[in-house]
Amino acid sequence: MFEEAILKMTRADQEAFAKAINQLLLTSFIVRDEFDRREKTIKINPTYRFIERHFDLINDYLSYSGWRVDKDLILGVFSLVNEYDHNRLRFDREVSLILFVLRLIYEEEKKEGGHIGDSIYLTTPLVMKVMHDRGILIPNKKLTGRLVGRALKEIANHNIIARVSGTYDEGNVTFYLLPSITFAVDNDKIVAISQALEKLALRDSGEGSNA
Repeated sequence: MFEEAILKMTRADQEAFAKAINQLLLTSFIVRDEFDRREKTIKINPTYRFIERHFDLINDYLSYSGWRVDKDLILGVFSLVNEYDHNRLRFDREVSLILFVLRLIYEEEKKEGGHIGDSIYLTTPLVMKVMHDRGILIPNKKLTGRLVGRALKEIANHNIIARVSGTYDEGNVTFYLLPSITFAVDNDKIVAISQALEKLALRDSGEGSNA
């Protein structure tokens, strides 16, 4: 029984169990490799290891409320999924576009290789450069570091990026893009957003030629 398994745990493991559940519900993703800003290095996330050891027990507990945890042990990501499809985040236009750009960057960088592990080291200016080069604009808003930084701050709350240095409000952030991005934006959404952006580009170019 679930209750018996919990009672057999040490006090420390019971606290780690509660912490793991709360982090999953708060962020939706738990990644294996996390950046330790104090030691300036990538370290194994102890919460990830705990979930790995007690995966079945955690899923049993969450199943009572209609949740489950999916795992990708290759990428090192645990993702929380609602069986009733009720945990879909609704980001605003700016955050959604930045999230899409990060997914594109992740795929391109992984294809090129040369990275240690599954996280990609990025900077705010690089994100802006990719958007500029691809013609991805935010309608009626000027693309600035601060605008990108505000979007990154919200994305960081869900364990999709990990800040290394700089501040989100100043728009000068360096960060690791985590493999959880592949679960936050799936391939179908990549295709749909790409098609929508292409239509916008064609419309804008048509309006420009008629001017």
